[in-house]
Amino acid sequence: MARITLREDRFATEASRQEYRGLEAGDILYFPTSPPLVTDGERTFLVTQRQIDGSLYKNISYRPTEDRLRGVDQKDAAQLKRVHEIMRAFSNRSIAFAASFLKHYASAWKIDYASFRPIEEQGRKASLHSRNDLLHFDSFPTRPSHGDRLLRIFANIHPERSRIWLTSDHFEALARRFAGKVGLTRTPSRLDTWKRAVVKVGARMGLPVIDRPPYDAFMRRIHHTMKEDAAFQESCRKDRWEFPAGSAWIVFTDGTSHACLSGQYMLEQTFIVRRSGLTCPDLAPISILERIAGYPLARKIA
Repeated sequence: MARITLREDRFATEASRQEYRGLEAGDILYFPTSPPLVTDGERTFLVTQRQIDGSLYKNISYRPTEDRLRGVDQKDAAQLKRVHEIMRAFSNRSIAFAASFLKHYASAWKIDYASFRPIEEQGRKASLHSRNDLLHFDSFPTRPSHGDRLLRIFANIHPERSRIWLTSDHFEALARRFAGKVGLTRTPSRLDTWKRAVVKVGARMGLPVIDRPPYDAFMRRIHHTMKEDAAFQESCRKDRWEFPAGSAWIVFTDGTSHACLSGQYMLEQTFIVRRSGLTCPDLAPISILERIAGYPLARKIA
């Protein structure tokens, strides 16, 4: 796993074949100077605002397809309007930049949420499975990806401080390490098949159940098991990365083990990239898990 450094002259050029492959293999594409995703005025406004109850929201989220904002104090209409404008602008700029720099993915992605994370990560109170300072792979708890990939653009807008990450081994090595614990090497039973069928029927009927295919179920188990394994967290190989104020980076967070030790004031935009749009689909987590399991874990590639 590596961090590939890209300078400002790369803002207007598409990623190379090698950079696409590195990204899909777990590398981080790093811009010491961020592309123009937020203005100075927008940055200043965001870092001076007070967020509502942190026990409910650890971030302010924006849903581009609905133009919907959550996590801002509804009582302050002026603040709400300004934050909404900034999040919309950041999301639009991130999408435009990614559509140019990662052009290969643009026809094969779904635009997901953008977020602003104003809380200091170091010392943040959270349940074990919600802690960002423990190494993990991302997996959405309520929105199954069905094997599509989670691509994220991060921008550190803190005026002074760096954001500190740890990464560990590549996805395949860690998937094989935890395969037994999460049941990946066990052949599905008739009961497993029956349970899956019941959930699918319930979802079609509109019942409050999540139609999660085996792939997403295994990814959630890997996410939880990694965080629960104190010995792994303590003794595994770690690489430390510093992302200074004003920098940005791009990473597939479903395939890059990561933890955030410290940092405050970060903007992020997520894309869901279909497997059919990847340059190296064999490197996708679902392909790796299916090779280990020996059977399909989600729908076929569209």
